[in-house]
Parts: sequence; structure tokens; C-alpha cells
Amino acid sequence: MLDEIVPLMQKLIQNKCVNPPGNEMRSIKTIEQYLKSKGIDSEIFESTTERGNLLAEIKGTSHHPSLMFGPSHVDVVPVEEESSWSIPPFEGRVEDDFIWGRGSLDMLYIVACQAVVFSHLASNGFKPRGDLKLLIVADEEAAGTFGAKWMVDNYPDKVKVEYLISETGGEPVEANRVAFWYGEKGSNWTRLIFKGAESHGSAPLLSDNAAIKLAKAIERITDYQPPRDLTLVRNLIAPLSMGGLTKSLASSSITLPQVLKSLRKSNPGMAGFLHAISQMTWSPNVCEAGTKINVVPAKAQLDIDIRTLPGQNEEYVRTHLQHALGDLIDDVVIERVPEELGGAVSPGTMSDMDSPFVDIMRGVLRELRGEEFDLVPLFSPGATDARFFRQAFGTQAYGFAITDGRLDLSTLFKLFHGDDERVSLGTIELTANAYKMVAERFLS
Repeated sequence: MLDEIVPLMQKLIQNKCVNPPGNEMRSIKTIEQYLKSKGIDSEIFESTTERGNLLAEIKGTSHHPSLMFGPSHVDVVPVEEESSWSIPPFEGRVEDDFIWGRGSLDMLYIVACQAVVFSHLASNGFKPRGDLKLLIVADEEAAGTFGAKWMVDNYPDKVKVEYLISETGGEPVEANRVAFWYGEKGSNWTRLIFKGAESHGSAPLLSDNAAIKLAKAIERITDYQPPRDLTLVRNLIAPLSMGGLTKSLASSSITLPQVLKSLRKSNPGMAGFLHAISQMTWSPNVCEAGTKINVVPAKAQLDIDIRTLPGQNEEYVRTHLQHALGDLIDDVVIERVPEELGGAVSPGTMSDMDSPFVDIMRGVLRELRGEEFDLVPLFSPGATDARFFRQAFGTQAYGFAITDGRLDLSTLFKLFHGDDERVSLGTIELTANAYKMVAERFLS
């Protein structure tokens, strides 16, 4: 299958479906043409101009639970500085046994693997007991408004499934322990608008400068410590081989800060991950203020990426923002980031960590990598399209893939939305084989 996956994936990278604006129909048509070349029909659902989603299906022979490959997205995030890449980000070049390019890891290799595996199963006359669906979507890198969410809202009967495999998975947590993803934090992107008064920039002493209030707000938000909840941390570290003392320290809200401080040097990727799944996080990422250099701004705007744990709602977010801002609260308007920019609020969601389906994934991992390997349940700090299926249908949704171990956890985390994004040919081959085996074992 690798000989088909690689050129398909290269074409998807070269299509450059950067969101915004997306223009994902280029890659949707690419996948449609690939499937058609194998004699497989698919449906395209246009959600808006030049944007849409693709669905293909192998009908089941009985009432066995259904399985979906996807939702898997073809949109990618922008590249801020192409010159900082070792290889041009939209070339899709194969070098050093890696495919390089924006979106290669997030998540075009999974898209290509799932499309090719689906086509091979269909072409080989696979007769699943339950439906096997392939769903390729747009707009995951914003809010799913024109992608997975749009399909769930407009065609629920077509996309409803009991189980699905989407991004990501296979990350090496420690020796012989690799990740599968069973849940994700909620998203509550928030905009703060600070009020001031225009005046001349040459006399700033008594000015009411909205930009200064914004700067103070960033400091206060950064310094504020929301309450910690270590349930997800304990789920993660329980199957790991770390010593009992380390587990005890990481499982306590009192000693976790010391653990994180130590890990920042020895394992920064793990430090960032444990911090993210132990509390609500907020990252002030977009600032706007001022119209002219000699005019004190009367308005300043701050967009914050806020991620919440399951059970933390919008009221929880606003309560803690008010605590953090203190006396600045009288000069600020708190509102959602506009939905077209990804501001739709979504709660944290999760699937079962232990189930017969997880056992199948574990068995496939051991067959492909060795009996000494095991799966470790990870909870994603970021949101994926799986949340829409958990919310709408109670779908057991998992991020599952198998990496070849060439890149460690810290390196992999840096590549998501980062420079020199790439995925190894070994990982692609392992993942494709894994998807085929999971589908055959679950649906046969």
C-alpha cells in the first residue's frame, strides 16, 4: 500500500489547503479521483464555496457495530516563515525516509493511509459485518464549521457510527509504551476588549491607554493558577514504569509543580503535556491595539486560546478570568471569539479507556511492533473532530496510529504546527497495516 499512499499524500501536501481560507475541495477531489480509479464510488458534500467533505461506505452484512476511518481532515495550518524550513513546506519531498511538508503529520499521512486502506478492502471484496465508512473533511483547524460539525449537523444518519479512528496516536511515551488518544479538552476561545480614551501620544502621563491595560491583563493571566484536577494525569501515569515515588509526586496537586519544574529540563515535552491535562489552560496569542503611533489607543483586543477539562463550562472560564483580571474587569468586555475564527465553545469529551475495541488495537500494536509493546491512554490538550461524534452519537472515538520510533515524544510534539513537519515512511507503513488489521478484526 505504501506505493499508493506516498504519491497521494504528496499531492495532498502540494494542494496547500491552508486554513484560512481552506479551499479543501482541491484535496477532496484528489481523494475522490483516487477512489474512482479503484472503482469506488464516494459522495461529496459541498458545505460552502470551494469547501466540502467526502464520504464512502462499505455496507455491513448484519447489525454489528459500525466503524469509521475518520473524520480525517485535509486542511492545514499556515506557515509563518517558509525560510525557516529545511525543505520547502508545500513540496511534499521524500528525503531521509521521511515525507516533509505542512500537514504531513497533522494529519495528511492518516488521511492517505485511511483512503488507501479503505480502497484495498473494498477492491478485495471485504464483507464487513458492520458498516465501514471513510469520512474526509474540511475545516478541522478552525472549528469544524464547514467540516465534521457540518456533516454531523446536516447528515447525521449518514455519518453516525459506534466507533471511529482518527488523529493521532502511536507517540512513544516511554520504552515500549505508545499512546492512543481517548479524549480531548474542550475549547473556549475568548476575546477581551479593553476600553480607554484617545489622546495625543506626546503627553502620556494621565492618558487612558487601552494597550497598557491589555499588557497588564496578559501578565495577570499568565501568573494566575487555576485549580488543578489530576484525574487525567493519574490515568496516564498508572500504566507507566516510573517509580512509585514519582507517581505519587505527580499525582498530588501540591507536589506536581515541583515535578513539572524538574521535567522542564529532562523531558520538556512531557512537562508541557502533564501541565496541559492537569488544569484549564489559557494562552494569550493574538493582540491588537492602536491606529497610529502618536495616538493613544482607545481600544485593545486580546484573543486567548482557552482549553478546558471535562466538566468545566463557560461560566467556569469567566469566573476565573474575573479572578485573574482583578480591578481590570471594569474596563474589559469578555466575549467569544467569532465562530468563523474558531470561537464555537465545545466541552471536553472522552471515550472508554478499556474496551474490546481497545484490546483489538493493543493486539495489532503487539503484532506489528512486538509483544513487549503496550498502549498508554492519553488525553489530548487540543480539540479534534472526534468531539462532535462523541457529543452527537456517543461514539467511541480514538486517535490511533503506530509510529516506528524514529522520533521521540518531544520532537513529535514540536512538529505539530511547527517547522520541518514530517513523518517517516516506516510510520506510514505501520499505520496503514494497523488500520487494515483493526478493520478486519473488528468487522469480520
